Amino acid sequence: MKFSDLTPEQWAELQPYLDTAILPVTGLSGAEAPYQATAALEKLRDVLDLIEKPFKGRTVTYPACHYGEWNKETIRQVAGACLNLKRSAGFKYVIVAAAFAEPAFMKAEEADLFIGLDLSGALPSSEAVSESIRHLWLGQTTS
Repeated sequence: MKFSDLTPEQWAELQPYLDTAILPVTGLSGAEAPYQATAALEKLRDVLDLIEKPFKGRTVTYPACHYGEWNKETIRQVAGACLNLKRSAGFKYVIVAAAFAEPAFMKAEEADLFIGLDLSGALPSSEAVSESIRHLWLGQTTS
């Protein structure tokens, strides 16, 4: 479900069931040619499809963070947004969905799960995404 689909009344009614926020991150720097920006947005769309479609009744997708390369400053901003989604908006879990691979040395600590491309630029399998999210909800860690 998209954030814009919820009226205040619907949110009050559905909030107990919608416990997972999805925070899309594109990772654009502003140096991209139009076709490169398009490709990044298409990758993000494909990652989001792996999460939104199978888990529609339990997730809310927030507006995307388009600009900001995955560096310490952007990670701090994303972590702050994740923390606010939990503390203020009331979500139990926050999943960062990205149009890039997460460098192993740079984690957004407040995100419960990062789903993005692998190091070769390929999408994760729908089975791997589903398993990761189910493990998150069951309180299990994945290897």
